[in-house]
Amino acid sequence: MGPVCRHPQRGEDISRHSKTLSNHHPSLSSTPTRLREIGGARLCDRSGAVSMLALGLVAAHIADWCMKATRNAMRRNNIDPKGKAVLVTGCDTGFGRKLAARLDEMGYKVYAGCLMPEGEGARSLRQEASDRLRVVSLDVTKDEEVRAAYKTVEQDLASDECLWAVVNNAGIAAFTEIEWCPIAEFRRVYEVNSLGPIRVTKTFLPMLRQSRGRVVLVASLAGRYTFPVHTVEPTLYRTPISQEAPIHRAWTPTGTAAQTTLKTTYGDEYIKDFKMTITQHLNRAKPSEKIAEVIDDMVDAVAGDDPKTRYVPSVVTQIRAKLLSSLPDPLRDHFFLSSQPRTPPAYLTERKKQRTLRDPREDTPQDYQGRHRRPVRMFSMPNWNKKELTPSPSPITDHTETKFKF
Repeated sequence: MGPVCRHPQRGEDISRHSKTLSNHHPSLSSTPTRLREIGGARLCDRSGAVSMLALGLVAAHIADWCMKATRNAMRRNNIDPKGKAVLVTGCDTGFGRKLAARLDEMGYKVYAGCLMPEGEGARSLRQEASDRLRVVSLDVTKDEEVRAAYKTVEQDLASDECLWAVVNNAGIAAFTEIEWCPIAEFRRVYEVNSLGPIRVTKTFLPMLRQSRGRVVLVASLAGRYTFPVHTVEPTLYRTPISQEAPIHRAWTPTGTAAQTTLKTTYGDEYIKDFKMTITQHLNRAKPSEKIAEVIDDMVDAVAGDDPKTRYVPSVVTQIRAKLLSSLPDPLRDHFFLSSQPRTPPAYLTERKKQRTLRDPREDTPQDYQGRHRRPVRMFSMPNWNKKELTPSPSPITDHTETKFKF
């Protein structure tokens, strides 16, 4: 055991003490070097993991882009248009008029919604299209015209036809500065571009539910981007906006007919499950103590010397939002649908009960999208039209003889 340095003020004692420790324990002399090596190795491991994660994300994006490019280059197959009708809004000019003409050529029954059914665009569309196309007066900002269009389509469809799709194409644009634009113009754009698709889709949902059809929304890509303003995008927090009572009251429909339709279409079990699902989402709201992180971002947007154009409070929320935006569309849709009520609506349950049996040997069995499917025989079926290839033997009257001699 080496001597103890009783007077550290004396340099010779400290030097003698250090040398003695080094002689008795040689490994101590290289301790700082080893610590630096260990720290450097750990830093390299972490940087390597971050680099691999970054490369993985880049590779995933490149693979997604390649898959989208390949899919866009592939030939697109269409379903059988027989017995299917399509409603298209905004067919006076532009995309709507071209789409109505194309669908008519493909064999669909087209209801072309026009703001001016007697205008030049509607007249020329009638002349160019076949008898299957019908021009319908449709102003998507007026409830009465949308309901009248619903009645027209409902009465015009034959028993073997269905409304397969609703294309919300009607839209207008306003190119101006915010300060120059009157509030009435903002309201007009909002009525056509936002409330119009909601009004039309909500009205025609009963028909689309029967056909298990499609809703198509046409929107401008410019809607994804804005001029550099400062936006704060918090997730759900414990504030009055996340209280259950006001949200539950908003679900109660007004009018006896609306309440009857709600219960008939969705059923009490689905409504109960829906309320429970919403309650579970509200219970996941961040506690009120976390609201400070939102206020911090709002203060920085107001008073910061270098404010951001977009704030997403909480690093965890930022990571989740980035991951969700990086997922392919089908996977992201599956993720959101997994949090929906598990109880099926009443109309789906009733539809399953009303399924009828049919001969699996039909010539052209198709699914609801018009695609040919191979019939699957799940149980024994009677042979309705079978012809005997070998006639049955005549009955033997004399039981002492057989038909063949041995």
